[in-house]
Amino acid sequence: YTENSLHICHTANMWSIQALVVHLLLLGSILSIYFQSTILSDLEPLSTLRELGLEPPADRLVVFVVDGLRAQSVLADHCSAVPDLRELFVEQALVGISRACPPTVTRPGHIAIFGGFNEDPAATLTWNPSTFDSVFNRSRNAIGWMQAEVAKVFTHLPTGGAPLRFETFARSDISDRLRLDQWTFDKVHNFLTNEQNVQPLRDATSVIFFVYLADIDLAEHVHMPNSLNFREKFNYTQRGIRQTYELFESVFNDSRTAYLMTADYGISLHGGGGERGVETPFILWGAGVKRSAPNPGQNFTAGENGPILPLYQLEQIQLAPLMSALIGLPPPMNNMALMPLGFLNTSVQYELQVLHLNAMQLLAQARILIKRHEDGILYLLLPKFESLGSAEIENYPQIIKYLVAKEQYEEALKVSHKIAKLAQECMEYYHGYYHLPLLVATTASYLVWFYLLLVRLARESNHPKSERKGYLTWTTLMMCLGGLVLLELMILQRVPHLTAFYLLLPFGILILALAERPCQDRDLMCQFPVLHLVGIVMPGVLLILMAFHNSHIGLLYLPIVCLNNRRAFFRPSLKLIFWLALVFLLSGILLVKQSASLHFITDTIGVYIGNSHVVYFSMILSIIRPLILGHQHSTRVWIVNMAALLVTAYGIYQWDADQPVCTYVYAACWSYLLFAFLSIPYSGTKDLRRRLELIIFNMLTVHIMLTTSIGSLFVQIMVTEFVLGLELYEESFSYANLKDAIANQQQNNQGLEESRNESPNNPLEHVRQSYRYAALILLYLYISFFGTGHWFFNFTFKPMTSRLFFPQFHLHMLVAFILLKIFIPSIIVMSSIYALVSFGRKNARSIFICLFLMNDAMSLYFCYFVINRGSWEKVRESLDRLLVSHVFIILLLVCSWIAKGFLANTKKDKPTPRAPVQAITNNANLAQDSQV
Repeated sequence: YTENSLHICHTANMWSIQALVVHLLLLGSILSIYFQSTILSDLEPLSTLRELGLEPPADRLVVFVVDGLRAQSVLADHCSAVPDLRELFVEQALVGISRACPPTVTRPGHIAIFGGFNEDPAATLTWNPSTFDSVFNRSRNAIGWMQAEVAKVFTHLPTGGAPLRFETFARSDISDRLRLDQWTFDKVHNFLTNEQNVQPLRDATSVIFFVYLADIDLAEHVHMPNSLNFREKFNYTQRGIRQTYELFESVFNDSRTAYLMTADYGISLHGGGGERGVETPFILWGAGVKRSAPNPGQNFTAGENGPILPLYQLEQIQLAPLMSALIGLPPPMNNMALMPLGFLNTSVQYELQVLHLNAMQLLAQARILIKRHEDGILYLLLPKFESLGSAEIENYPQIIKYLVAKEQYEEALKVSHKIAKLAQECMEYYHGYYHLPLLVATTASYLVWFYLLLVRLARESNHPKSERKGYLTWTTLMMCLGGLVLLELMILQRVPHLTAFYLLLPFGILILALAERPCQDRDLMCQFPVLHLVGIVMPGVLLILMAFHNSHIGLLYLPIVCLNNRRAFFRPSLKLIFWLALVFLLSGILLVKQSASLHFITDTIGVYIGNSHVVYFSMILSIIRPLILGHQHSTRVWIVNMAALLVTAYGIYQWDADQPVCTYVYAACWSYLLFAFLSIPYSGTKDLRRRLELIIFNMLTVHIMLTTSIGSLFVQIMVTEFVLGLELYEESFSYANLKDAIANQQQNNQGLEESRNESPNNPLEHVRQSYRYAALILLYLYISFFGTGHWFFNFTFKPMTSRLFFPQFHLHMLVAFILLKIFIPSIIVMSSIYALVSFGRKNARSIFICLFLMNDAMSLYFCYFVINRGSWEKVRESLDRLLVSHVFIILLLVCSWIAKGFLANTKKDKPTPRAPVQAITNNANLAQDSQV
């Protein structure tokens, strides 16, 4: 018996680990499709214009970046908001709109301006993209004044031995949050009026001054863009720019300084992609800037009676090669933009050389991608970008030399412009080269994984279980051979290692699935196809519609739990009425929390009752609830939990009063957290129900420590409703089975014996029950997730969650506490199923197989709708859905392990002793006997 138990335990652990690994691989496969880095390395910087014998029009460039300034703020009312800069419009500047690429936040905007490319999709998962080149790297004299967060975007990059001279500030260093621009202007003034700073720069070339102005972003958050306060703040900033420009001109009085004023994004919703958010202004003037560029077809009026001036249009990334050209630098090596023509006040030879460098820099990146493709032996058999190849790239410099020798500069400009556009298209083509194959391979991996799960479920539902075929079969050997052939082909083609791995993933999962087939050739997969289809698709569709898209999961919850316990309605009782009251209460809370039209209810209640008062009430309820329900706890448990709640109440009081939380409160909370988890398996309580009561009591106390408002109260109501619902279902199920067994007694009392067995031998009933409990676990996971105030498209890590455990912000520990808060209800739900339902305790694997089928069907659906470009709101929403559907199922597996650990060393169900069964003639006694 001991050896058999160890074998079963080992098999269960191997199954859990296998499921964990497969889900991590499936998640990695999807991320490899949408979030692979497109930043190329091993690029060589090109020569500067001076090295090529051409004198650039400017020796230095001053860049003003106004954080969050939208183009409309500059152009509205005939540019009345910028009277000092308006004079530059009329006299010498080019004015236009540079279109940023969402997301509209600071980091991507600065990367686009100074790096010449839109932020890498892989940066969505990290803070900074891969190492990239920028205008600052090409210059050997980069000086700036900015916020520390902005400087971090560039200071981690290699600078070629010339460190960036950035002076930074943090918002906390300046008392008045709307005086950041004054700090910047003062620092620039102090630097330029110090001759020791200026003297080495008078004869220096390719110098960049970066002046970052942060107040406009803050002012638009605090005040409306059309408000008087905002206009006053904006007026101060634009006057400061004009004064700083005049200071530069007086210090460097050589007409060799160019100026650019622009913005990283136009303030709207941070991370959004609205029209106003992506339209930023640019004003370009000074040395090397042409007075008029090619007519853009749009105009604006500078002043109420002022002249009508052209309004130019650029992509934000085009500013990087344009700035580089003004001071004689090649474009940044990772630049993806094409320099606009007609903006430079230079000779046609200089503009041609600048565009030629731009084209060569783009072709260098395209050459790497083409070479990767052509290095493979099978490249002639595979699709390729037809318009540009290695031969065209090699011939391009010779063509330009020939045209220049013939002095056909206009034709050379056209050739350079055309091949640069082809290089851009070529890079886009090869960056997405494996997108479709990876998507097909990922879909195949999911489908094969579904097949494996269904085979395992079929084996679990049939008694006795048939032996699995294992790996030593002809089919598995053929699949291994097919995988090796595909691997060899990918090695010959030099497919990237990560891509090759995920393209082979379906073969690996298929080999596992074929090995899982039963030895007896029973067609188990064809059993109950309708039940499988309904059990997999319906929960996924309902959750996708109600939880992810419409956010009305309360409407889904009410009918499902009522249908689940429909038999209980035929036997009315006080317990049923109490359970129904809790169901309607939970549905109402969910509807109010998720319906914007009903928020007035919570707003009205919030006027009279604060969040902390709700937490205090939930503390009282956590003590009263077990007393009402008749739970039995030892004196030690009561004392420890009540003391923990009192300490929690005191800590919350200190937090609300803006007092430092006492060290003893932190120590007490940490001590109770350890006690709550460790005391359960070593409590000495052997009875399953009493152990469950202890789990609920301790876990709810921990949840109260982590909650900030109604979350803990909601969870207590939900847990009580779930346990009562389980009891009602088991009572009605036992009553119905007993009644059927007595009505259809078979020889040797077989019917009654089966009615008392909660682990059905009938495969259909086994599968049905497995889907039922899996759907309940999944439903209550999302119910608790929404009910405690978390949303898939607005998920934030609030420091208040760990306020009683840490005096300061610790991101990783905060994430751990938030996940603990989210999954405490699931731990209780699973513990309740294992403790109160014999089927759930004995067939946990079947339940989790069904849980995987339901959840992974949702994951496969979300796989096709991942967004990796554009608004961060949309990117994050699609990514959150993907991560929630993958990560949560893994964490549910962990919750199952915790629940089983909590219930270790308890009394298991004992077989019901056989006894002679007598026919019951009085139906009135039937209900009474079923209760017994």
